[in-house]
Amino acid sequence: MQHEITERLARWTSAHYGDEATVGGVNPMPGHAGLSFGFTVTDDASTHRLVIRLAPPGVRKSGNTDVLRQVPVLAAMDAAGVPVAPVLWSSDDQQWFGTDAYVQRFMPGRPLTRVDGSWQLGDGDPLPFLTNQIRALAAIHAVDWQTRLGDWEQPKGLEEEIAHWRRLVPKMEEEHTQAIAEDLADRLIATLPADPDVGVFHGDFHPTNVLFVDDATVSAVVDWEICGIGAQLLDIAWLSMMLDARCWDLPDGQGLQGDIDASWILARYREASGRAVDDAPWFKALSCYRFGVITGFNLRLHRTGKRDDPHWEDIGGSCAALLRRGLHLIEHPEDF
Repeated sequence: MQHEITERLARWTSAHYGDEATVGGVNPMPGHAGLSFGFTVTDDASTHRLVIRLAPPGVRKSGNTDVLRQVPVLAAMDAAGVPVAPVLWSSDDQQWFGTDAYVQRFMPGRPLTRVDGSWQLGDGDPLPFLTNQIRALAAIHAVDWQTRLGDWEQPKGLEEEIAHWRRLVPKMEEEHTQAIAEDLADRLIATLPADPDVGVFHGDFHPTNVLFVDDATVSAVVDWEICGIGAQLLDIAWLSMMLDARCWDLPDGQGLQGDIDASWILARYREASGRAVDDAPWFKALSCYRFGVITGFNLRLHRTGKRDDPHWEDIGGSCAALLRRGLHLIEHPEDF
C-alpha cells in the first residue's frame, strides 16, 4: 500500500508542484478511520511538510468514511481562526489516488497522553494543556455555522443522533452489551433535554485529537471524521467521559488519558464559552452510549477480520463499563 501511495504522490506532486519537485518521507499517520500518510514535497523554493487523507477504497462513503465531507468544516474553522490543519487540495477524481482524498499542511505538535501514570507534555501537569484545549473547543462552538456552513448539512436532532448509533447495536460484538445499549438508548430518549445549543460539534473531542506545542498552545484540532451540526454540549461531555476512570475497565483502572475532575472541566468550558452546562450529565450519558456502541461495533469488525485494528481489543472490555456508566448518569446526574 505504501509503495503504491508513494508512486501516486509522485504523479500528484509533478502535476501540482512541477516536474522537478520530489516526494519523500512517506509514512502512515496515526488514526483508525480512513487512511492518512505524512510526506514531504521538495521544489526549488523549499520543502513542504504535508498530510494526505484518503477514503477507504471500495467502501461506501458515509460518515467517517466520507473524507471529503470534512473539507468544508475545516475551511470554515480555518477562516474563523480556529487552530486546524488547513486543507490545500481536495478531489473526488479517482485518477490521482483511486479514491477521494485531500491534502493538508502538516502541523507541529504532540497530543497530550499519559504513559505509566505520567503525563507526557510540559512538566507533567495536564491542566494548562486541557485549559487551552477547552478554549479551542469554545472557539469551535462559536463559529457561525448558518453563515459559514449553511449548505453543508442539516442539524442532527438528539433523537436522530441516538437512532444513528442504534442501528449499529445489533452489530456489536457481545450480546449482553447489546441489551445494555438498548436499555440506555430508551432511557436517553425518555429524558431528552430541551433546546440544547446547536452548532458545529467535533464529535470525538479528546486529548489525542489535539496537537500541542511545548508551551501548551494548541497547534491544531485534528480528526474531524464524525463532526456534524447538532447539540454542542456533546463535545465537552465527551472530553469528560474520556478523562473519567469510572467509564473504563482497563488494567490500570484509569481513563484513556487519566482521571480529571468533571466539575473542573465544566467550569473551564463555562468560562471559555459563557454557556450553561446544566444538561452535561445527560450528554455524558449520551457520550458513553455513543462510544460504547462504537467500541462494540469496531471490536466485531476487528475480530471478524473485516477491519484489522488491535486498538479495539485494548479497550473492548470497557464497552459494558461505558454503557453502565451512562445508565448510572441518567439515574444519578449529580454523580457527573
